[in-house]
Amino acid sequence: MVTVHPLVKLVMAMNEKYSAAAAEILAEGMESTWKACIGSEIPRLIADIFFQVECVSSTSANASSQNSAPSLSIRETLVGILLPSLAMADVPGFLHVIESQIWSTASDSPVHVVSLMTLIRVVRGSPRNLAPYLDKTGLQVVIFILHTMDPGNSTMRKSCLQSSMTALKEVVRVFPMVALNDTSTRLAVGDAIGEINNASIRVYDMQSMNKIKVLDASGPPGLPSLLGGTLETATTTAISALSFSPDGEGLVAFSETGLMIRWWSLGSVWWEKLSRNFVPVQCTKLIFVPPWEGFSPNSTRSSIMASVLRDDGRGNSPRDNKALSETDRLKLLIHNLDLSYRLEWVGARKIKLLQHSHELGFPGRRGRRPSLAPLIAAKSTLKSSCFWASTKQQVSLVQNIARPDRPMFFRILIETEAA
Repeated sequence: MVTVHPLVKLVMAMNEKYSAAAAEILAEGMESTWKACIGSEIPRLIADIFFQVECVSSTSANASSQNSAPSLSIRETLVGILLPSLAMADVPGFLHVIESQIWSTASDSPVHVVSLMTLIRVVRGSPRNLAPYLDKTGLQVVIFILHTMDPGNSTMRKSCLQSSMTALKEVVRVFPMVALNDTSTRLAVGDAIGEINNASIRVYDMQSMNKIKVLDASGPPGLPSLLGGTLETATTTAISALSFSPDGEGLVAFSETGLMIRWWSLGSVWWEKLSRNFVPVQCTKLIFVPPWEGFSPNSTRSSIMASVLRDDGRGNSPRDNKALSETDRLKLLIHNLDLSYRLEWVGARKIKLLQHSHELGFPGRRGRRPSLAPLIAAKSTLKSSCFWASTKQQVSLVQNIARPDRPMFFRILIETEAA
């Protein structure tokens, strides 16, 4: 505490001899040492750095005042070294500051580009801590990026477009629950972490940057009771991976919670723009995925399998769920969040599920692949509604698949059309 505040003051003094070195010292020990001392001050420090960026920009064009302006080398140290470390130390604080900058600074301010480049560093360096803020909460990473590409603000769009697209593609690369279609005209963002009965996927039009559809990704009836009676409104992992179909008019989602793969038919872009109906749309098809080789039920992920396959045969009890506070539970979920799932298309109508770049499946008897028919729990209807298997059917299906006396091979290769 005695050391850190003089370092902070030295950095903000913009002293060409010492400020850069002080910034490097702060950045080096931010996570391990300084965060505990200055945690509440981090958002203010981030705002101060943006102010210095703005000062350098406003004075750089005036040659007569360059002697009194902070040096560009100090700015590079602040932006390239200290700012990313501050952002990763306090992700919500960083997001609050950059969202406020959208409305409080000029559209052509370099602050917006700096915010985007820092966001890229956070995506790469601390993705799990960023996952709860992708889209649905008050702090919205994707919405911030789309704001910088808003066609209604041509000045900001012109100055930020390249950095905005780089940031968006990095988000799509790192987070499997965010997907762009092949033509980059649609963006889908699912809840990485959310309530079982309130999970959703939002679809955006990449020309207008507007939301055009909401997809219902909540758990089927009975799923919360399998995970413990108190979890109906509790936070858990929701969407583990998303992928658009090759034609861009369908969306597939995998949920580790419940081991489900769901399919939505989205329709044409022009009709979605006209309808602008945000009533959550239910899936048109649901497939339950059996536990693969090496699958280990993990109660911290609140998987349906963790309830069905426990040694004592019982689900998580309300007493166990109350042992952790909601804050501690969220921290545990973030720590255990698996960002390695991917949905990969094979041709135009088949898709396979991968984890850590390996296709998931069972080792089995004579290498035979079982029929997918027993796994299909819902088929598309004229009303595009979804028929869910009952709780008893779900448990029966999972227990039947998981019986140790029935080794089987399963390659997750799914027909997207209804059987």
